[in-house]
Amino acid sequence: MPTQKNPASRSWVKILLIVSLGVNLAIIGLVIGLSLKEKPRRSPPPDAVAFLSFALPKEHRDELRAQLLSRRDELRANRAALADMRRQMITALEAKPFEISAVEEILQRQRARFLALGELAHSALLERISLLTPEERAAYVVSLEKRGGRARR
Repeated sequence: MPTQKNPASRSWVKILLIVSLGVNLAIIGLVIGLSLKEKPRRSPPPDAVAFLSFALPKEHRDELRAQLLSRRDELRANRAALADMRRQMITALEAKPFEISAVEEILQRQRARFLALGELAHSALLERISLLTPEERAAYVVSLEKRGGRARR
């Protein structure tokens, strides 16, 4: 005589399969939804020169990038100097006895280094802007307004 399985255990298995299928479908839907979702716009860089450069027409942006890359060794030296100053800052902060004048001196050298880097970027950007045609300048203005979150009226 064939053995019959308990009808109650079969209904639990069916319920479990249905719940499992529902969870799997929900996960698949979530993954598909996230992949189709529009990626958020990258916020503008905090540095004003970088913000102004990203709004340049593409060919001028590329030229500016090439101009700055040609000074790669100078920029690399600045990065190394800033890393060294960071180590000096840590040493000065941990020194016993602590001397605020040592920290102040490091901060002044860091500020001078950042100002020099800013001048380099400023002059390169200014040169690029001076080469814009009137039409390119008009497009640049529109791009700046879009990036700044203000639509042109």
